[in-house]
Amino acid sequence: MSSEKSQLDSFLMAWEHFINQGKVDKYIRPVILKSWQRCKDLHVDPFSTKVTLILTPVEFGKLKKKKKRFIQVAHQYINLLYEYVKGSGFVIFLTDENGVVLLLAGDKDQLDTYRQINLKEGAIWSEEAAGTNAVGTSIKERKAVQVVGGEHFCAIHHETTCSASPIFGARGEFIGVLNMSARCENVHSHTLGMVVASAKAIENELKIKKAMDEIKQTNDIMRSTIENVTDGIIRVNAQGEITQINSQSQKILKINEELALGKKLIKIVPSLGNIEKMIQDNSGCMKELSFESKGERVEANVWIQALSNEEKLYDGAVLILQEREKVFQLVNNITGAQASFNFDSIIGKNEKLMEAKDLASKAALTNSTVLLLGESGTGKELFAQAIHNASKRKGPFIAVNCSAIPRSLIESELFGYESGSFTGADRNGRPGKFERANGGTIFLDEIGDMPSDLQAILLRVLQEREVVRVGGYKPIPIDVRVIAATNRDILGRIKDGVFREDLYFRLNVIKIEIPALRERRSDIPLLIEKIVPSISKKLNKRITSVSPEAMNIFTKYHWPGNVRELENILERSILMSQVDQIQVSSLPWCVFTGDNQKHEDMTKVSTLNEVEEATIRKALAQKSSILETANVLGISRSTLYRKMREYNIIYQEDK
Repeated sequence: MSSEKSQLDSFLMAWEHFINQGKVDKYIRPVILKSWQRCKDLHVDPFSTKVTLILTPVEFGKLKKKKKRFIQVAHQYINLLYEYVKGSGFVIFLTDENGVVLLLAGDKDQLDTYRQINLKEGAIWSEEAAGTNAVGTSIKERKAVQVVGGEHFCAIHHETTCSASPIFGARGEFIGVLNMSARCENVHSHTLGMVVASAKAIENELKIKKAMDEIKQTNDIMRSTIENVTDGIIRVNAQGEITQINSQSQKILKINEELALGKKLIKIVPSLGNIEKMIQDNSGCMKELSFESKGERVEANVWIQALSNEEKLYDGAVLILQEREKVFQLVNNITGAQASFNFDSIIGKNEKLMEAKDLASKAALTNSTVLLLGESGTGKELFAQAIHNASKRKGPFIAVNCSAIPRSLIESELFGYESGSFTGADRNGRPGKFERANGGTIFLDEIGDMPSDLQAILLRVLQEREVVRVGGYKPIPIDVRVIAATNRDILGRIKDGVFREDLYFRLNVIKIEIPALRERRSDIPLLIEKIVPSISKKLNKRITSVSPEAMNIFTKYHWPGNVRELENILERSILMSQVDQIQVSSLPWCVFTGDNQKHEDMTKVSTLNEVEEATIRKALAQKSSILETANVLGISRSTLYRKMREYNIIYQEDK
């Protein structure tokens, strides 16, 4: 005890030497000396009797609100620490990073005593306000500090020993100080250690709280994401019990969360089977579901992803459910399975064409099967799309060219297949065009070329309104409007035994015959007026019209390829044109035929020279000068003169 008193006396003497003489004794620790020097530079009054810097009630209220979590966490550890030192004259208090007292604990008599020097909530105990003290010096040094008796810069604290430790937040930022103070004779050698341990406990608790906040935020984000995705999501544990299910899954499975949580998924969806067994060979797999729930049929695709624990053992799974109809909608959107044309897209005023449009418009109001007859290029798919878009069907428009799909694949393309049906098949199976067209329209182009065995399957699909995948046995109901088309003599093919008569009658509910372009020559100028600007824009050209001479040739040509051929020739002519109008010189030789030539009669063919001579003579007859004629033909004047000499053409220009 005498040695401790001697040490205290030495500190007091050293303090007096420093304050009165500026002398530094050897007893002064470096950390204390630095603090004294700071206080001296700040002109802190060593004889001050109380702290004078105190926050107003409003200021302190705002600070407490800001430090709410810090205070709440520290409060339990301060109370715990006080339980150990109760009745021994200690006061424990917490400050923020600036030394503002946030919380106090201690015996009432001690609190009353310290309150006389303004050790109370809202008071500032920084070095600037209270001189060298454990709180203020810990703030400066960012480490645990014990200040004993005369080491305090202000004489009012010379009978006190204070022990403080800094507290750092979850991100390592300095946020405050924990301090214990008592009369010098009451301080134990382990006092500072107790303070440091308590400060560390507060730090750890803050880190845990922060981690829990982040986990909660992550869970909230995940929960919000899971709830807002369009897919159903289910989490099951290792026992196959549902631990989480979002609202979309509840909608798909026709079950609410209260009934689902804790129940085995296999009880709700028996057709799903044993999940663990399903994925024991693969970390993830896909399964198609089809079952009855509350009197309604559920059709969904399920993707299953296994979960594992730290020992890499099976620990449940996450299931992603998609309504099959929505899957098909997504696929159809990506692959462009949409109809873009309507009846306004069908250009022409020909009587036969108008009759076909009128019948197609009426057909659109029904769900009846439609058979479109017409040559290649007449616009059968355009009619099919227009019918679909004018109907009440909101599903996709799926077009299938029956003659373009290899014989070995057409059945699986139309009706789908189950896994393992044939070599190279997708291991999860795949839906066919009919399933993808559910709720919409399927357009079977070139139906006359469909193999006879497929015709029998198609007939059954049309009768039963359901499909069975290749390699499968389960019927899948479909709601599909069928529009078929052919350029073949379908009755002739029936007579030849290559097309089923019963399928023809099933398809031929509404028959629409689309006229060939040569049967509606009066529509050619209207079509050209519509097509030329569109192609010109696509090719970045400025051609918007056709010369009268070229138009005359167009209207006389027999057009075996119909509107499709017209579009192709116009595109070629626009590419070849050097002026802003399609001229005769830009046209391909195939169009230079008279109007007496029939589509069936191609026996009489003019030579190129004969066609060229006739074209030049016709152009000269319609123009008043050699220059104008050359411009129309798209050749130079010298070339025109040479050609005239070659064909012995005599021309007298108008004077």
